[in-house]
Amino acid sequence: MHSMVEISHEFLKPVLHPQAICVDGTFGTGKDSVFFLNQKVKKVIAFEIQKEAIDACTITDPRFILNPAGHENMDEYIQEEIDAIIFNFGYCPGLDRSISTKWQTSCTAVKKGLSLLKQKGRMALVLYPHEQGRIEAEKIESMLSELDAYKYSILKMNLLNQDKSPYIIGIEKREK
Repeated sequence: MHSMVEISHEFLKPVLHPQAICVDGTFGTGKDSVFFLNQKVKKVIAFEIQKEAIDACTITDPRFILNPAGHENMDEYIQEEIDAIIFNFGYCPGLDRSISTKWQTSCTAVKKGLSLLKQKGRMALVLYPHEQGRIEAEKIESMLSELDAYKYSILKMNLLNQDKSPYIIGIEKREK
């Protein structure tokens, strides 16, 4: 079976095309940004607050922009509609585990991302319900459960026999 990150990439592929504008809301090691760039999209806009992760970035593609800012501020950096957005919540693998996404800023980022998403655009959220991420996952799910079903299709993919394993929420913005 594929990893949840790989499954989230498969969920996003149908909306990726040469003119697509994509957002990596949690840059980390850059895996999601590299995925978008390999799909030959027009632009990838990423967000990261950890200096170590920013300094370790080796992506030199002119289609890539790394903003040293929190994802909750994405609307200050993005003026166009977005085709695809991915968030890989939690802490950055290989870096300080005490620095992790927080439910307050993550919920704000998801809301702002949804407002920037074009019609038929998709958002993938990879959530980690371990001790640190459980509350974040619950708060995000609660917020999403209140969204208008006529405007958004939302699905949840998880492993039924592994209650602390990562899982995905996929969102598609419906046509008006």
